[in-house]
Amino acid sequence: MLTRLMNLFELSAIIAILAIALLLQFYFHELPCPLCLLQRIGFLMIAFGFLLNLKFGYRPFHYTIVLLSALFTAFVALRQIALHVLPGAGAYGAPFLGLHLYTWSFIASMVIIIVTSIVLGMGWQYHARQYQSTLWYLMTHLLFVMVGLILAANIVAVIFECGFRVCPDNPIKYEMLIR
Repeated sequence: MLTRLMNLFELSAIIAILAIALLLQFYFHELPCPLCLLQRIGFLMIAFGFLLNLKFGYRPFHYTIVLLSALFTAFVALRQIALHVLPGAGAYGAPFLGLHLYTWSFIASMVIIIVTSIVLGMGWQYHARQYQSTLWYLMTHLLFVMVGLILAANIVAVIFECGFRVCPDNPIKYEMLIR
């Protein structure tokens, strides 16, 4: 039960992170840079690993997907932090609670790595019988739909932002809308 709640909590946090990123993009008109888009891909892959756990049972392979995706996201975020660490280099996007989104992305990735590593070590979860109530079944499917909608929204947003070319380093407009 604890493992299920941890997976559910981490997946819900990922969905919230991606929803906030979409809100900032569409409501506050903060277009994501290419590194931001890579971080979104990393978070979607993390969500995929948790969805596999919730749908098909807890497997070390599913946690491996989560950990590798979180490492990828952390490295991309760290790269972006390194680009803006020099004084006078400027930053990308407005800060949120005092830190830029790529810094929050790094922090979230590291928390996911730590928590998932702890949960991965709980060996009893792999041998426990996986009973799923109707409510749990419906909740799992709802989470699948939410992640699918966020994925679709990100694909559409990238197509509108970049077109079918390489994304600009510092996007200021949607390429597909300005023709």
